Amino acid sequence: MEAAIDMVESGHLVIGTLHTKSCAETIDRIINFYEVRDQASIKNLISTLLKMVVSQRLLKSQITGKLVLVPEVMVVDNTIAACIRKEKFNISEIEDTIQSNIEKGSIGLINSLAKLYVNGQLSLEQIKSQIEEKNYETLNRTIMQLNVRIKH
Repeated sequence: MEAAIDMVESGHLVIGTLHTKSCAETIDRIINFYEVRDQASIKNLISTLLKMVVSQRLLKSQITGKLVLVPEVMVVDNTIAACIRKEKFNISEIEDTIQSNIEKGSIGLINSLAKLYVNGQLSLEQIKSQIEEKNYETLNRTIMQLNVRIKH
C-alpha cells in the first residue's frame, strides 16, 4: 500500500487490485490498512491522489445461466474527496454519492443492477440480493426510470 502511494505521489499512474465488494469498501480497506493515529493523514492524502475506483462483481444469471458483469465506478470528485476526508468514514454516504454522480462518470451499483434487470440479464431476486433492503426503494425508482426511457 505504501509503495503504491509513494508511486502516485511521484506522478506515476498506479493501478492496483483489492478484494472488496464495492468502491466504498475499497476506500475503507485502504484507510484501515493504517494505524488509527495515521488515518486522518491517509484520508487527506488519498482524497487528493485517488482519481477513480472500479469495482466488479460477476453473477451467474438465473435467467441465461451465463456470467454477468456488474460494474461500479467511483470517479473521485470534490464531493467524494470530502466524504473520504471526514473524521467518521461512512460507506453508505460514499455509495449514495456515487449513485448521484452519474453525470460525472460514476456508475452506481444500483444503476448497474437496474440496467441488467431491465435488459433481462438478471432476475429481480438476484439484484435485490446484492443490495441492502434500505436501498430497495432507490432500486425500484431506478428501474421505473429506465423503463420510461426505453418506452420513449
